[in-house]
Amino acid sequence: MSKYFLTLVFITAFSISAFAQSVPVALSQTTPENFKSDGCSWFPDGNYRNCCVQHDLAYFKGGSWTKRWQADKKLFQCVAATNGFHNKFIAPVMWLGVRAGGVHWLPTSFRWGFGKKKTSK
Repeated sequence: MSKYFLTLVFITAFSISAFAQSVPVALSQTTPENFKSDGCSWFPDGNYRNCCVQHDLAYFKGGSWTKRWQADKKLFQCVAATNGFHNKFIAPVMWLGVRAGGVHWLPTSFRWGFGKKKTSK
């Protein structure tokens, strides 16, 4: 029964967040000219979209393992702090997703350091 309850909770959380309004994000003047964000990659853009765009900016720049850890932690904290009880459930799911799917060696458009050009050997 608990498996079905958790499934229901996640479906409800995703349904609510999918229809939440997104707020435009004001990026700083130090944002790279070629920076692009797709919002919450492979996740519904809810009222926490600005958290995802800031996270994309950190991922665009890349850096050390520690910086990636800090960027993912900030995403978790930002989403969890956003209005709506469902965001408390969404934050850990997003955190797990970016930890598993954001590694630099995956050939995705949202991997760690996606703004850096890969050099071919």
